[in-house]
Amino acid sequence: MHIIIIGLGGIGQNLARIAVAEKHNVVVIDNNAKKCNDIVTKYDLISVNGDATSATILDEAGVSETDAVIATTSSDAVNLLALLQAKDKGVKNLRSIVNEFEHEDIFQREGITIHKNPSAIVAEDIYNNMLRPGINDFVTIGAGKAEIVDILIKEGTKAAGRSIKDIGLPSNVLVIAVERGDDVIIPDGNTVVLPGDSVFVFIRKNLADKVFNTFSVGNLVR
Repeated sequence: MHIIIIGLGGIGQNLARIAVAEKHNVVVIDNNAKKCNDIVTKYDLISVNGDATSATILDEAGVSETDAVIATTSSDAVNLLALLQAKDKGVKNLRSIVNEFEHEDIFQREGITIHKNPSAIVAEDIYNNMLRPGINDFVTIGAGKAEIVDILIKEGTKAAGRSIKDIGLPSNVLVIAVERGDDVIIPDGNTVVLPGDSVFVFIRKNLADKVFNTFSVGNLVR
């Protein structure tokens, strides 16, 4: 696959490293000449020094022949304009970091796959773990209307030692997996949850507090 990566911040550099390791043909674009020079000494790729919103720079990077363009700069305006030009050149796989929440709809309307700013993801993760002790990880779905959460089952909690059907979960809450040591169990109602298990649960946002209390993951902060 031929991939263009726009922006050589931390995300762009790591994407380049991964893509090269996976044997893809990678071109990176950045307006910082030193970053462009440095990265070609580390990885087998092509760097283009210039403004990614320039049609000339995009053409130099081979945008017409590329399979995917990924924009990772801290400027939503730069990311959007560069990707719109790539779209006009026929590129179908367009992806971008979106730094400001209010800009997400603009990118989505243009058929661009969006990814949240990692700093915002970390902040959200810390906040949710503060509110919900015992949560290992979570993923939001449907603009925050639902979540998949990874709940650690502790000794002495309500769920420990009970089958899923006897825990008392609402009918529209789904336990989708149980991780036990190195094993992953696809559960049914008779699956018994043990201390030390990580239980992956699909829940709607309005049922979150009830589910966390059912699993006794700690006192919720409100």
